Amino acid sequence: MEREWQAQERAMEQERRGVPLDPADPRLGEYRLIARALRTPAMEPVPFDLADQIVRRVEAAQTLGERVEGWLLRILIAVLAVVAVGAVALYGPGWASAFVALWPQPSAQATGWAGLLLGCLGLSLAWQKWGGRLLHHDHGHPA
Repeated sequence: MEREWQAQERAMEQERRGVPLDPADPRLGEYRLIARALRTPAMEPVPFDLADQIVRRVEAAQTLGERVEGWLLRILIAVLAVVAVGAVALYGPGWASAFVALWPQPSAQATGWAGLLLGCLGLSLAWQKWGGRLLHHDHGHPA
């Protein structure tokens, strides 16, 4: 143990003085490499405003991407609007008659049933909104 300690101390001293490596003593060379590695920092110190720098870079990248995305979206909407206007201008008159033909022609009996259905729906909605209050209205009686 003492011999190893002395070798480490000798390596540290030789490294401080800048003495060239001795190829005859490889153990001393290993200790000198360790001393050299410990003396020089492994990395540069972290800047004080590292977090701010990273945030600025990310925000700059996001704003550029968002601007490109916004312009692409506007172009796409404009192209789709032009295509839609052109399609309606070319095929619109034929579509109107086709849609009118799709609507069923109601009979008098169907009209009566539709009115009854709408009346039931209206009463049901009115009862849900106001009828429950009339039945469950508390007149000041303790629970």
